[in-house]
Amino acid sequence: MSANKIISKVNNITPFLPAKDYELSLRFYRDLGFKEIAKIENAVRLELDGYGFWIQDYYVKELADNTMLCMYVDNIESWWSNIKRLDISENYEGEAKVFSEPHEQEGSLMMQFTDPTGVLWHVREGI
Repeated sequence: MSANKIISKVNNITPFLPAKDYELSLRFYRDLGFKEIAKIENAVRLELDGYGFWIQDYYVKELADNTMLCMYVDNIESWWSNIKRLDISENYEGEAKVFSEPHEQEGSLMMQFTDPTGVLWHVREGI
């Protein structure tokens, strides 16, 4: 069998994100609108619009500081309004941060923020 042959269609690929403060991270993502859809010992699967990830009660600084996710949305201004409303730099023990408000980059609008663990989110309009 060829290494390039697809055996089965891929339905989803889901990362596991670290959490320095598990409960704070869960609150942060719930406040953003993610819903808990599954739970196992020391991890919760969160989803929004059918896309998601696992938050695990596990933390390695080097891993957290190098984890990035890119989320594509239809309306970045709506996301920006939600981020501003949540005042993430103040309401998550000073751990979550806004790095950039929506701005033009590589032909589309983009903004960046971190969760309370330091995971960097790139939110882009389109695709």
